[in-house]
Amino acid sequence: MRRVRLRVVGVIAALAMVAACGGGSSDGQNGLKPKPTHTKSKPAQAGPHFPTKGHPLRLGQVAQLGGGGKGAAALIKVGKPKVSRSRLSSSYGDNPIHGYFVNFPIKILNIGTKPLLVDRLDFYVKTPGLGKVNTNQGAAPYSGASEQLDTTELEKNQGVSNFLAFDVSTPHGKFVYGPGGKVSVAWRF
Repeated sequence: MRRVRLRVVGVIAALAMVAACGGGSSDGQNGLKPKPTHTKSKPAQAGPHFPTKGHPLRLGQVAQLGGGGKGAAALIKVGKPKVSRSRLSSSYGDNPIHGYFVNFPIKILNIGTKPLLVDRLDFYVKTPGLGKVNTNQGAAPYSGASEQLDTTELEKNQGVSNFLAFDVSTPHGKFVYGPGGKVSVAWRF
C-alpha cells in the first residue's frame, strides 16, 4: 500500500492524552470520534478542532487534520505531560541533560481512506532557550520512560496510544506535529 504522510497547518506540543487514556492500542477504539464542527468557544472535550496557522490548541483538545472523506486524515489528541527533573523510571534511566523531561500521552486515529504514516520524529517541542527539540535529543532516549511511540503505519480506522518524551530546559512551550518540516498543528503546554 502507498504510504501517505499527513500534512496540515498548525502546531503541536506533545500528543499527551494517552497517559489519561491508557497504553499502546492499535484497535482503532481510542475514544476519538470525528465531528465536523469547529467552535473556539467550546471546551476542550467538545469535539475535534480544525487547526489554524498560528493558533495552538490547549492540551486535551482533539485536532482533526484532513477531511476524513478521501485521502489522509487523522484525529490527534495530546494530553498533559508528566514533568520530571529526574529519570522517568524508579529503577533505570538517565536524568535530563537540560533540566526537565516532559513525557506527553498521545492518541492518533486514522479517519482517512489511505494508510497514515506516523513518524515520531515529526513531533517536536519548541521551548524558550532550546528552540526545536525532538525525541532523539538530550537524554530523552534514555529517560527511563516505560513506553514510547514508534514510527508506524495506521490503516483506515486504526489508532495508536502512547507517549513521547523530550529533554527540555523549561516545562513550558509548544508541542508540534510538523511532518516534512511543515507545521500542521500545535498544543501549548
